[in-house]
Amino acid sequence: MNDLESDQSTNNQTMKYFIDAVGQKIKHLILSNADDRSNISSLTESEVAILEQIIDRLCIRCVNNNTTRREVTPIRHINQVDTWDCGLACIQMVINWLNNNCNATQEEQEEQRRWMMDFVKAKSLWTIDLITLLQNMLDLNSNNNSTYLFCSNRFGIDESYNNLHYYKDAFSEDEIRVKRLFDKAEQQNLPLLQVSHMSFNVLIDLVSRENVVAIVLLDNTIFNQQNNTSNAKTASNIHDQSDLSYSGHYVVLCGVSRDKNDINIATMNSQTDDSETYSYCLVIKNPGIWKETQFVTPSLFEASWRAKGTDEDIILVAKHV
Repeated sequence: MNDLESDQSTNNQTMKYFIDAVGQKIKHLILSNADDRSNISSLTESEVAILEQIIDRLCIRCVNNNTTRREVTPIRHINQVDTWDCGLACIQMVINWLNNNCNATQEEQEEQRRWMMDFVKAKSLWTIDLITLLQNMLDLNSNNNSTYLFCSNRFGIDESYNNLHYYKDAFSEDEIRVKRLFDKAEQQNLPLLQVSHMSFNVLIDLVSRENVVAIVLLDNTIFNQQNNTSNAKTASNIHDQSDLSYSGHYVVLCGVSRDKNDINIATMNSQTDDSETYSYCLVIKNPGIWKETQFVTPSLFEASWRAKGTDEDIILVAKHV
């Protein structure tokens, strides 16, 4: 085998593993020394650029000319019960999807929710709480055939968040718990990937794939200010939104749609002033509204995701069938 053939073989193998698993395999492929834990705790900007190049040059692109196609993973919608438990509802949706349990009864869902509440033992939930819960629930399933990856631009506590009303009331208590959970996650070698700035195209490319979804933390204040859809229960924790400051809310991003009707719905619901014409919209399961499916413009979703307070948190989950 000559050098060119060897390089092509290596590239093809890299693409195969990248497509097959959204989890620690990504990190092991991108970084040169995958056995050194210190090397996989974070990605530099140059390494993020490598990740984007892999997606751009080797993976199937999500852009296509089929204007009626929906690239959406089917997930059963579950509503949050209180103003703080949107994250639990998202975990429920994902777990039921992974377990092919789309016909769970109301009683079964309520029992599952009570178990989850007993496990997390808090109402001011951070993404690391959800990761710990998700890992525990996956461990209980001997037939688990999934991978996940928690991506964020910060792992730990940003002390400046103590000034945000959303975090302030429980910040001291949260700080102790969150630090402990991150330490435990590090010890257990859970799949965490720190990315200084994930390209929006990377996210869209991933969730456009079959059987890949993402639990995403949004600023609900931005999302609701610019979105006409009624969101009665999405205060998303015990905090008041009256000061129009940051308010965290978890949703499940399950794909994109290029259907013109879906795009029109997303555009009409958005109150942004831009006159941009979109070729696709995002398809989400929002636990804070009763609508089974919500369509959102890319600009609204990205603005809500990148807001201060979210750390651009994403939990990517892949189901292998």
